[in-house]
Amino acid sequence: MDNSDNTYQQICSARTVQSDKKGFFNEFYLEVKQSCGEKWLKNYFGGLKSNEARILSIFSDREICDPVLGVLENVVPVYKLKDALFSSQRRLQADKYHLLWSSSKKKEELQQALALANLAVMRAPAKDVDMQIDNGLTLALALRSRAVILIALGEGEAALCDLKLAASYGLDSKTSVDYYIKMAKAYACMGELSRAEISLKLAENFGGDRTLTDACRQELPHVKVMAKKDRIAAPLPTHGENGDLRGASSLVKLVETKEKGRFIVAHNEVKTGDVVLSEDPVAACLLPAFYGSNCHHCFAKLSTPVPCLNCSGIAFCSAQCMNEACTTYHRYECQFMDLYIGSGMSILCYIALRVFTQAKDVDSAVNTASLLYQNLCTHEDSRQADDLLQRSLMSAFLLRTLQKSNYFGRRKTEGVNPTAVELQVGTALLGLLEVLQYNAHEIYQTVSSEKHLFEGSKVVYIGAGLYGTAAYFNHECWPSVARYFVGKKLVLTATKAHRVNETIAENYGPVFIKANLKERQRALRARYLFDCNCMACQENWPTLQKLDKQVRFWCPTANCNNVLQFPKDLSKDVRCVRCRKNVSLKESVAKMIKIEELYREAAQNMQDQRVPEAIEMFKEGIDLFFQIAVLPHKDTLIAQNSLTKCLAIQAK
Repeated sequence: MDNSDNTYQQICSARTVQSDKKGFFNEFYLEVKQSCGEKWLKNYFGGLKSNEARILSIFSDREICDPVLGVLENVVPVYKLKDALFSSQRRLQADKYHLLWSSSKKKEELQQALALANLAVMRAPAKDVDMQIDNGLTLALALRSRAVILIALGEGEAALCDLKLAASYGLDSKTSVDYYIKMAKAYACMGELSRAEISLKLAENFGGDRTLTDACRQELPHVKVMAKKDRIAAPLPTHGENGDLRGASSLVKLVETKEKGRFIVAHNEVKTGDVVLSEDPVAACLLPAFYGSNCHHCFAKLSTPVPCLNCSGIAFCSAQCMNEACTTYHRYECQFMDLYIGSGMSILCYIALRVFTQAKDVDSAVNTASLLYQNLCTHEDSRQADDLLQRSLMSAFLLRTLQKSNYFGRRKTEGVNPTAVELQVGTALLGLLEVLQYNAHEIYQTVSSEKHLFEGSKVVYIGAGLYGTAAYFNHECWPSVARYFVGKKLVLTATKAHRVNETIAENYGPVFIKANLKERQRALRARYLFDCNCMACQENWPTLQKLDKQVRFWCPTANCNNVLQFPKDLSKDVRCVRCRKNVSLKESVAKMIKIEELYREAAQNMQDQRVPEAIEMFKEGIDLFFQIAVLPHKDTLIAQNSLTKCLAIQAK
């Protein structure tokens, strides 16, 4: 590797620890590195043989501990606080826009009202301690205001959730006529008129006067009704889940060779469209840029955010997601969210931390981290001393925030030196930072325009996760599976048929249709420390732009694996140099004509937004192609890429 490639590798590695050089962690790392000096770094720290020794040296070695402890001792909670006054003001503004809409019926006024109500909900404390603002009911009142706006939008289910939450946060509901009238309208928006009537009868029992309830009954037939939006369920692995590989299909198995290590191959015949993996992450985290637009827990797009009751920095799509997060990992992370963002630490550092904060106890987290370190690639022997120093310092920083969050229980001293248990955690965090560099997956969503599912659609990177089984899929520069996500669940679906024992290949980033051989090899060496030997690299396939439409056919002779060029004269037989037979390619050419027609019809189905029909036609055409021909073939590559888009759109 020349100097330029070595520098590129170091840059790639550094970015897996710190994503923003403006963050304070980079300054911390450079100060420590300068303080210890190159001699100590290479001769002493670089010679340490275990992660435990590296973490111990961070806290105890006289060459380095002073600048380390000087920073770690000053770690304090930094997060976005609640603001009752701000919330109350936004709620009043939201009510004003809703009132304007009542007379004008302008949709933009209702949307503005919802945006302001969302702000009011997010910034409202669950209870105002001094009771000076809204009698301590800021959050309950904000939720009630938003429920009214949601009813006007026809979002009955969301409105009902807000009303129930408002009651749980102190809004008087047991004797409130107004509360049950709102409930009735919310049920009506859901098309549940019988439940709406029950709510009105409850209101009558409390109020006595039927004037308000009778007026509501007159409104109910005219309430806007929105169809319920069911969440897409992730597909199950084809032919059932593998007993040995979490989330994988029984169609696949794990094998090991000296050259390639452990990787996934077909255990049985795999067809195009078979789901070979449907896996939940070991841990996954949302990128900070999406804290305001996606659920912090399930990653769903937000429309009516439910807040953390302590901080204003993150949001959830439902009370269920909020409760699941805040009773597990978020209770330890909450008060340090802005500190993490300000440090500039990468998304991989968040994931390493999450392995611990989401676990039921310290022992189970250490066990999970240890198994990942033992089973997945780390390239620890190839790491430079400064890389290990950087990761050790990040581990120490994350460990310090766990100490301050009472993850280990209340400490008897404010000192940062780790106890035996804390040393175990710091060591495991360092191991995870090595594992994650080579095994994490980006999580993305496909975003469509309002006009068309595919035209103008784009893939948006929203987070990252660690998937234990998915990490075993080897790379090829043209993958044989489509990767897409349903929430946080990673799904791999075959985009070609696979024979028994054939490698089922993922893609780690560089694809041959966009990047040439030199660019791909350079990127893979720098980011993953290997030279790719896939067929696209061996044969140096041209990029899609330079690829012609010629087809190469399999020799039709049974058990002959030779590849033949498209015949110049279809009326004449072709001589196969391997089986030494004269063979006719007329049948193969006829099938190719059928394949092209299937691709055209599938593309038209995409244009007409008939996604299931497009998927079936692409599957049929691709399966038929691989029976008679080999890649690279321009139209088949486009068909495989289009199939991937269809599967991702269907999973939205």
